[in-house]
Amino acid sequence: MECSERFDHISKLISDKGLRMTLPRKTILDALADEDGYLSAEDLYHKIHPNQPGLGLATVYRTLVLLSSLGIVTKLEIGEGKARYELADTEHHHLIVCERCHKVVKYSDFTTQEKDGFAALEKLVEETYHFSIKRHVVQYYGTCPECLAENNGE
Repeated sequence: MECSERFDHISKLISDKGLRMTLPRKTILDALADEDGYLSAEDLYHKIHPNQPGLGLATVYRTLVLLSSLGIVTKLEIGEGKARYELADTEHHHLIVCERCHKVVKYSDFTTQEKDGFAALEKLVEETYHFSIKRHVVQYYGTCPECLAENNGE
């Protein structure tokens, strides 16, 4: 989805709930759209604050909770004690999370074997549990190359 189309779509989702597209909401959405990864509320605040010094950290948190409840942003918790967020309408991807430094890598360049494997698994789950599967979330946890190298250097 093109940037202006995405913004129009998000604006419609917000207005359909009887809400307005406020400056804090637009600023936070723009900051998330500029990133290719997950940002914490603190990361967003530090990114936004130089251009919007009146936008406080509490406003960032409240806005993220609202946008998450509306399904506009996706919340990710990876065990580091803080949530991270990204726009929800990005392409389907899986995550690889470093348990040491909490780096998050998104990947979507699935091989045919991966696609076939997940399709077969979804079908098996549907047949076994009589569910209609709409989506799935995959997160792999391990150690990133930088942390491995750092650990080997000790």
